[in-house]
Amino acid sequence: MNYWRPVQSVRVSDKLTLRRSPKTEPPLPYNASDALVIMDDNGSYPEDLYAENAIQAGRKHILLMATTRTGSSFVGEFFNQQGSNMFYLFEPLWHAERMLSIGSSGTNASTSVWVYRDVLQHLFLCNFSMLERFISPPPRDHITPALFRRESSKALCEEQVCSPVVKDVFERYHCKTRRCGPLNLTLASDACLGKQHRVIKTVRVRQLDTLRSLADDPRLDIRFIQLVRDPRAILASRMVAFASKYQNWKSWAVNGDVPIEDEEVKRLEGNCNNIRISAELGLSQPEWLKNRYMLVRYEDIARMCHTF
Repeated sequence: MNYWRPVQSVRVSDKLTLRRSPKTEPPLPYNASDALVIMDDNGSYPEDLYAENAIQAGRKHILLMATTRTGSSFVGEFFNQQGSNMFYLFEPLWHAERMLSIGSSGTNASTSVWVYRDVLQHLFLCNFSMLERFISPPPRDHITPALFRRESSKALCEEQVCSPVVKDVFERYHCKTRRCGPLNLTLASDACLGKQHRVIKTVRVRQLDTLRSLADDPRLDIRFIQLVRDPRAILASRMVAFASKYQNWKSWAVNGDVPIEDEEVKRLEGNCNNIRISAELGLSQPEWLKNRYMLVRYEDIARMCHTF
């Protein structure tokens, strides 16, 4: 059975269609070479390895893209639990988003689009050098105790990646299955290269069309899974999970009066618009997405979880 066959139809709430399009500034030019870590002759990320290993028969690179509170962590575990042939990364773009937000009122969307794309490309090739630029504090000799949610990736806690414990070094997201020291990204790269399939889960990619270069990269056999959920359920979940940020929504829910011009309302509309645009693009099956895109509803997974 071909699980990547084009989806013919999908139920999308009318509420996903906005009455107006959000205004955006023209994208700023982004030069990937400016963000790369330049390695010496003994560097840990030899590029010649990636061109060879990435085109092995049967290897898949899968991006699970969603928004917050859509059940993406739950769905990501289907891949994380697959065993020795799967290299799964949980929200590596968290570091890039955090770094791009420092010193500003928020992430510069026009710049982050290209940064996220290029970080993903490097990670799918098992190259952690670009990600290192965004980890704080910076890794030393490619070793870091600060990788976000390391424990959510089984591959990063396997024996071959588990370095000796270092006294007095605190790792917030330490492995739970065994005692390991700070993450050695060179060992992580080696482990990644040895896996048959690579999966990255992210809630930080806003629109599918920004990832076309991944599909065009001959070193990757990329698949895109877009996970969607009823936006009413997303909002209800966010109001519980991020209660302090959604006090206004709780008040509006009681009073039944939602100010359409409020910035929080506009942000939610923007999220819905991005979901709709990406879904419409994926379902239209342009040449670069043929047999590469799947739209999945969280509600369907919740009802048929036993079949996965």
